[in-house]
Amino acid sequence: MYSNIFLANIYLRHVNELRAFLRRRVGCHEIAAELTQETFIRIMSYSGETVQNTRAMLYRIASNLAIDHHRTNVKEPDTVCIDDLSYYDQPATDLTNPARVVCARQFLEKLCVVIEGLPPQCHRAFILHKFDGYSHVEIAEKLGITRNAVEKLLIRALVQLRQILV
Repeated sequence: MYSNIFLANIYLRHVNELRAFLRRRVGCHEIAAELTQETFIRIMSYSGETVQNTRAMLYRIASNLAIDHHRTNVKEPDTVCIDDLSYYDQPATDLTNPARVVCARQFLEKLCVVIEGLPPQCHRAFILHKFDGYSHVEIAEKLGITRNAVEKLLIRALVQLRQILV
């Protein structure tokens, strides 16, 4: 068992780098913070022989916790980290907030204007793919063009739409 002063020094020396390491592994600040705390809890309760390289032991524990977390979430992905969502994908927490509603409406209007402003064939391909669910091959047959041409039309549409996000 380690002394409290020794554990405090280990914590202060390694907490930030360990949290950054776990953030890169799991992709979420909150989960990384939880796993970092769990790592230190496990090293505090470690009752084995004295560890020669404490930093290596911390990283081994953290790495194993990240692997366990990944295994659990791959099988049952029941949570999504809000850090991973773009601004427009984040849930509206208060639907009665007029500013939020106005912002969403303005964004939808911009999308509609851009979609309506696409060249006719590009517009048709985009609508068939995104709204009607047709595959690239089906769109190519409907429009009498090649699959490669369909892909180019869809890319062109997405480039136009992406410009309003910037």
